[in-house]
Amino acid sequence: MSPSGRRMGEGRQQLGAPAGKRLLLPGSRGSPSGLPGGGGARAQRFLLGLFVHAWLWAASGSSAQVFNLSLSVDEGLPPDTLVGDICAGLPATQQQQEGGGFFLSEDSDDSPLLDDFHVHPDTGIIRTARRLDRERRDHYSFVAATLLGAMVQVEIRVNDVNDHSPRFPRDSLQLDVSELSPPGTAFRLPGAQDPDAGLFSIQGYTLVQPSDLSEDPAGPFFQLRYGAPVSPKSPPSSSPLEPLDLVLLRRLDREAVVAHELQIEAWDGGRPRRTGSLRVDLRVLDENDNPPVFEQSEYRATVREDALPGAEVCRVRATDRDLGPNGHVRYRIRSRQAPGTGGSGGTLGDAAYFAVEEMSGVVRVQRPLDCEAQAWHQLVVEARDGGAEPEVATVRVSIAVLDVNDNWPAIHLLFLTEGGAARVSEGARVGDYVARVSVSDADGDPEKAEEAVGELGMGLGGGSISLALEGGEGAFALRSGGSSGVFFLCVEGPLDRESRDLYDLRLVATDAGTPPLSTEETLLLRIADLNDQPPLFSQEHYRASVSEAAAPGTAVVCVSASDEDEPGTDHARLRYALVPLPARCNPEALRATAECGPSFSIDPEIGVISTTRSLDREVQEAVELRVVAQDLGEPPLSATCLVSITVGDVNDNEPIFLKQVYNATLLEHAPVGHCFLQVSASGLSGGLGRDGEVVSKYKEGEL
Repeated sequence: MSPSGRRMGEGRQQLGAPAGKRLLLPGSRGSPSGLPGGGGARAQRFLLGLFVHAWLWAASGSSAQVFNLSLSVDEGLPPDTLVGDICAGLPATQQQQEGGGFFLSEDSDDSPLLDDFHVHPDTGIIRTARRLDRERRDHYSFVAATLLGAMVQVEIRVNDVNDHSPRFPRDSLQLDVSELSPPGTAFRLPGAQDPDAGLFSIQGYTLVQPSDLSEDPAGPFFQLRYGAPVSPKSPPSSSPLEPLDLVLLRRLDREAVVAHELQIEAWDGGRPRRTGSLRVDLRVLDENDNPPVFEQSEYRATVREDALPGAEVCRVRATDRDLGPNGHVRYRIRSRQAPGTGGSGGTLGDAAYFAVEEMSGVVRVQRPLDCEAQAWHQLVVEARDGGAEPEVATVRVSIAVLDVNDNWPAIHLLFLTEGGAARVSEGARVGDYVARVSVSDADGDPEKAEEAVGELGMGLGGGSISLALEGGEGAFALRSGGSSGVFFLCVEGPLDRESRDLYDLRLVATDAGTPPLSTEETLLLRIADLNDQPPLFSQEHYRASVSEAAAPGTAVVCVSASDEDEPGTDHARLRYALVPLPARCNPEALRATAECGPSFSIDPEIGVISTTRSLDREVQEAVELRVVAQDLGEPPLSATCLVSITVGDVNDNEPIFLKQVYNATLLEHAPVGHCFLQVSASGLSGGLGRDGEVVSKYKEGEL
């Protein structure tokens, strides 16, 4: 209770009692009609009251002093609590002069003054009639007048006490928040209400954090944001601490925490403070913020190369922590344009050989495999969720193709001879290398070879592949090359091309599979010729004749020689030549125009001997020639033969008489046939007479 009185400004006119006010006469209690004392006294007082009332109305037009009295009382105090004294509103001098009580007038007809307070009209003491509730009514006002005309304007303010707790419009609230909401996002919450005023009204909000978040080094997910408390001078219509927002501090993760249960506490300024709470059930809505995650960082699998299309190779599995379609994973193989790294796969990539089931992630063979063509396949399997903007994860799947014994061994020949041809010189020595032979099997690399010398019909171990040589009749053999699967074909005996110029060899390679597979390689090995055979004439001595009348260039005789070396080579290609011999000429027959010298030549290719000039039997009737046949080998070999040519005579010379004139005597009557003269003539040509003589006979009738 805090009574205070002050006098209003001088000259203020109070014109009677305001209209609509009820007057409380001295001696009355509880109501305007209540008359204190006995019936006579009450009647007197009532009449006096009417008189005073009339006086007040009459004096309302005159000047009167009006004093103010402000009182306050806390709400909730028990009935009959002293509030104040109306006399306290009068000056001290007037308090001694005044007597006879007060006349009271309420503000309006519906004023609850007399329901909530007891005002003693004689003493002016004001007490509560019941417990007051500031939230129901916080202010009372009435006018008290003395018989001397002094008026006191009484204001009673009900002081607020902290008798109400803050209260939210509802006890709980559910919020749906996307897990992709960025930090700083605010969610509007309904504010609490507290009928109390001032410090007893809501002073703030507290977010009660769960106990398990205190250990989180990242800190809380939420904080509250609200306005400043309303000052005591703020108008009653002001909304305290509004708006109230729940602010997101860091990103949510539904996969880590599905829901958050928050407790919002509103508190006032009382001591002890009163609180009210709101439970916020915050449900984190799933978003497609998690990609699928494979169970392994890389998958490794094996498959036999004879696996049929559709055979299962392995199974990949990825999980997505999101919900619904966001967490449904589908698989596919990412296409690759480049061929696989395991071998030559042509233009087909690894993805062409395998397929993955979209829902189960089972990887299956899609087309036939070949370990020898490609021993390794690397796939990139893609897991994609069902979100509107799907998240994708990939994993590498390495598949080894297991070899089966489906390939025959391979034999590779590399001839070490000149020009790399399948031939060996007949002059090769024992132990000389003819060819390098390597064996391999596409089904697997051979093991380390054992060093051994191969014999006819005997296989050598080439790791998991054996190699045997057949044929050759001991002229050739296999020797180990020191490396796995490498051998050398060597000369094992003397070679003679003229005796045998071709060897039919057979190489047989056998692997160690079950059952074993074999490969045969036929090798036709030719023996290369050496110039080891000299030419040979068909005759050692050729004889021929030619007429001395033969024209120059006339073929006389043809000589022929052969060479057993390889036909068509320089070793067997021959050239003929004449070796000059001393000419035997008849000196008596030599004339000035006669020659005694070479008269023949030979064709170097075919061996035909021809005349080079005119012959003269009378000068040279026989010629002997030596022919040389030489091959073109290095070094060249040669042979010779003798050719004897006889020059045949022709009648190419006139006879010559011994005398120019002969004288003879003939008897008449000489018988016929009688020789009376003999003349003699000689000639260089032969065949006309004996010793070249010419016989002339006399014939009858000629002389």
